[in-house]
Amino acid sequence: MQTSNTSPVTAESPCIGHCTTVLGDDVCRSCMRTFDEITRWIEMSDDERIAVNQRVADLLKQG
Repeated sequence: MQTSNTSPVTAESPCIGHCTTVLGDDVCRSCMRTFDEITRWIEMSDDERIAVNQRVADLLKQG
């Protein structure tokens, strides 16, 4: 999968170490993943991770 700016959407974690779910947010303000996505990340397949990253990329494009 690719975003419109031709950057590949990968299965790499988008975490930048500033998680806000520990503060009670349902969605992390840094990586835009849900609490469930964050806690399940290590169990997810690459395809699932790519789907999450694509959803986040699409959200960011919407601005």
